Amino acid sequence: MWRPGAGTSPPVMTAVASEQQIPKSRRPFRLGVLTSMPAFVGDKVYATSAFGRLMDALSDGVEEFHLAINPQPDRNRFADHALSVPMNRVLRLPWLPSIRAGLFQHRAVLEVARALEARCDVVLVQLPFVTPTVLLSLRRPRVLQFTADVVGVVNASKFYVGPRRLAALTAARAVELIQRRAAHRVGSRVITNGAELYEKNGRPPGRFAVSTSLQRAEVGSVSRRRPQGAPFRVLFVGFLRPEKGMDVLLEAFEQVLARIPTAQLQIVGTQDLVEGGAVKELMESVERLKQKAHIELAGHLDFGPALFQAYADADVLVLPSRSEGTPRVLIEARAFGTVVVASRVGGIPTSVDHGVDGLLVPVGDAGALAKALLSVAFDSVLRERLQRGGLARAHATTVESFASAMLDEASAALGGSS
Repeated sequence: MWRPGAGTSPPVMTAVASEQQIPKSRRPFRLGVLTSMPAFVGDKVYATSAFGRLMDALSDGVEEFHLAINPQPDRNRFADHALSVPMNRVLRLPWLPSIRAGLFQHRAVLEVARALEARCDVVLVQLPFVTPTVLLSLRRPRVLQFTADVVGVVNASKFYVGPRRLAALTAARAVELIQRRAAHRVGSRVITNGAELYEKNGRPPGRFAVSTSLQRAEVGSVSRRRPQGAPFRVLFVGFLRPEKGMDVLLEAFEQVLARIPTAQLQIVGTQDLVEGGAVKELMESVERLKQKAHIELAGHLDFGPALFQAYADADVLVLPSRSEGTPRVLIEARAFGTVVVASRVGGIPTSVDHGVDGLLVPVGDAGALAKALLSVAFDSVLRERLQRGGLARAHATTVESFASAMLDEASAALGGSS
């Protein structure tokens, strides 16, 4: 009943250029990346698979690759990818655990940024950057990668309440203003995770795209192992944060159980920060629901075969987020034949074409989410169409193509000669 479909559908556009012409070929250049993404620096740089794979793909496409990184004090379990960048091309920022800390480190961070600029022809900065004031002091041509809506994240979080919420929103709006101003400076290009961020920032020179960590060779590399008659399985993959909408998923899943009592829910992910008791509330809700349903808390799965198998063995991946860029899990799930259902928020509509390669539902609407899940469960024609469209989208959206879009923007920032 739940067999993944096969076949292809028309190619899906994953990145849209602005009215400025993007060069079709690039001359060699030296690229520097300035990021506050935490990484452990030892004999090599160790970071998350998503970040590491993108950096390696960028490195493969340029003459020289240099990296200014935010060195975390200890290596945690998420830092499982050793980057290929030579250590003599790595610059260390001061440890920057937060934007508040970063503002007090402006001078030190600017010195590192200047050193990076001296080595490179163009600099790519991942946003949000924890010392945002530095963005207005960069001199080299630059590409700004907008990965998240900072105001949207604060609004979706339960951690910020009362005076803390007011302070956080004020800071987020200030960061947003600096980022937007930097995006429209002479010498800047942007690439945003999704169309919403591109529009929100006033359509600066550049494009929007869909982020992913999957390599071309990995799409379809793992097949379903669960028996075809196995119970309907819903999958969630992500950090257990309030903005991910897990409370909405649990409410919707309870409604699904009324129609499919044997339905299963698998939750892959862990807590990576304390959200004012929100995770505790979530776990209490899970425990209550486990009394009448099969719910598996799988914890963290490293990016690779084990995670890919979880996708392949699920019937639908659900992402009921309240705030998002272009979540990588939506591409990953479709690459292994799994239908995706997600909120119509942030950059998700850039990644999911409703009714073609996935389904979109209103934010916070558990009833609509349950209805979409039941449609996937009972409508085989719809399910197989979404599987075909999802696989086509995954083939068109790889880490190689994402890195290539970034490098095209870097070339455009330099003047784009062939």
